[in-house]
Order: sequence, then C-alpha cells, then structure tokens
Amino acid sequence: MTDQERPLIYGYMRVERSQTDKELHVLELDLQRFAASEGYRYAQTFQEFEPGCTRVFTALVAELTRVGGHHVVVPTMDHLALHPLLQVHLLMKLELDAGAEVFEVTAS
Repeated sequence: MTDQERPLIYGYMRVERSQTDKELHVLELDLQRFAASEGYRYAQTFQEFEPGCTRVFTALVAELTRVGGHHVVVPTMDHLALHPLLQVHLLMKLELDAGAEVFEVTAS
C-alpha cells in the first residue's frame, strides 16, 4: 500500500498553559508514531488552547467532513474533555457528524 492509499488520521489535543514546547512536541510525536504503527497517514494536529472552548474541535469536525476523514487520535480521552459525559458527547459528535472513530494513544 502506498502512502497516499493509507487512510488519513488527524490528531487532537488540549494544550494546558503549564505545558512546555518539549512536552507538546513529545505528545505530537506519540500521535504520529501511533498513526505510523497502525497504518495511517498522519494529516495534522488540531490543538485546543482555550480551556472550556471547542472552537478547534469544531474545526476538526469540519475538516473531517470536508476531506471524508474518519479517524482521530488523542493522547488520552481526557484531551477531549475531563468529564466522562462530555467525552461521550464529543465522541458522539465525531461519530455522527463525521463518521469518525477515535483512538487513544495510551490504549494502544
């Protein structure tokens, strides 16, 4: 399978103010390694910087819909939301609006 034939996967993570550039780089490398090891072509990382905001998440859903992407990887599900009910809501939004499946790096 050529690189162009591999399915796209997008990364998503929330960025805390206390995180260093090095920590963020390591998280992003983890997302990229997951993609490569599972046979995906890593497209890009969507980073949410505003606590309690879903602007970047909404942009991710729009991008998935635009390109027909169906795969997202996160460092942990806590990057979607800390509260379990909100996590479920966001997972459902990805599934229903974009037909996307979410993978967790720590679960691999």
